[in-house]
Amino acid sequence: MSERHFDYDCVFVGGGLANSLMAYWIKLGNPKLRVLIIEKNDTLGGNHTWSFHEKDLSPKEFKFIEPFVSKKWDGYSVSFPKHQRELQTAYFSVRSEEFNEKVKTVVDVEFSTEVVGVAAHNVTGKGGKQWSSYLVIDGRGFGVCEDQMVGYQKFVGMEVELENPHGLTKPILMDATVEQRDGFRFFYCLPWDQQRLLIEDTRYSDGASIDLVEFREEITKYAQKKGWKIRTIQREEVGALPIPLRAKYLPSNKGVLEAWVPRLVPCVGVRGGFFHSTTGYSLPDAARVVAQLVNLDLKYEVVFPAVVKLAKATARRQWFFRLLNRMVFQGSEPKNRYKILEFFYRMPRGLIGRFYAGKMWPTDYIRIFLGAPPIKIRSALNCILHNRERVSA
Repeated sequence: MSERHFDYDCVFVGGGLANSLMAYWIKLGNPKLRVLIIEKNDTLGGNHTWSFHEKDLSPKEFKFIEPFVSKKWDGYSVSFPKHQRELQTAYFSVRSEEFNEKVKTVVDVEFSTEVVGVAAHNVTGKGGKQWSSYLVIDGRGFGVCEDQMVGYQKFVGMEVELENPHGLTKPILMDATVEQRDGFRFFYCLPWDQQRLLIEDTRYSDGASIDLVEFREEITKYAQKKGWKIRTIQREEVGALPIPLRAKYLPSNKGVLEAWVPRLVPCVGVRGGFFHSTTGYSLPDAARVVAQLVNLDLKYEVVFPAVVKLAKATARRQWFFRLLNRMVFQGSEPKNRYKILEFFYRMPRGLIGRFYAGKMWPTDYIRIFLGAPPIKIRSALNCILHNRERVSA
């Protein structure tokens, strides 16, 4: 790295979870490296809460996340009209406010900077400013998706302080006993302390549009139903995550996995396809990518093929989750989608853990389908046979 015409050793475009996490550990491991994050907003990580289960990460991967953990619980609960269950497995959350504070003390960041061009060794900002680097990594979030190839997981979450203790000792991961509207719908609750919690209205919908007024009203009604009187609303998070129905959900993809992987610039985070195709969880894959890349030589010719290899492996591994997505979005009526998840949560604890970790066993696939999921046989066969993915390895 003796050539002087490069401004930086590594430039990360976008200050989301994956990019910020990688930049942090690279800089911490070698403080002499010139590492820069370029972020269009005024904080890293946006306004998010990332969560994961104990078995989602290996001990090696967990070490990269542990300093940022905001809260740990010993289990969680799920509720459906005909099934309730508590699972005794640790659940963790990382809050973006705390994540931002830790990362920006280690890594140089250019906030409020919009990027208009990204190349292998150069980044162009709005107004013409240029940055050159031995390595550029793109982690700016989802690119453009083909609408017919995705469903959406959309949500509005309100972090509130209550007048009195809420009584929760562990998260409510899914409360689907509520009215099913706009697809599969459930409430998600994270208790931060005795009187403060995140209440989120989540829906697996065909479209991405969000009526903020309606969502806020529904969250308030849910709190009232639970007997929780809201004193203050401390913050709000809003999102609509594409849920892939096929590997070729990106416009550049023609059904070939190689075309599914972004070319020329290594892409991480959800931009590179590193997220759970069904749950939308991105933290476990972010940790896996960091664990694989953090000790590599920061050269384009080393990092780019490594990222491509990881992206292809991730796409192949998640074929079953995309099949499940097709069953939810294309094989079920919107008002009955919850029944598939209700059925799933009757499965053994180990299978549920492997599902969230994205590491299913072949016997798990058999177990799910032999269990007769609540979907019409014709619809299931259409998703499996006639509506299947056609991708080459």
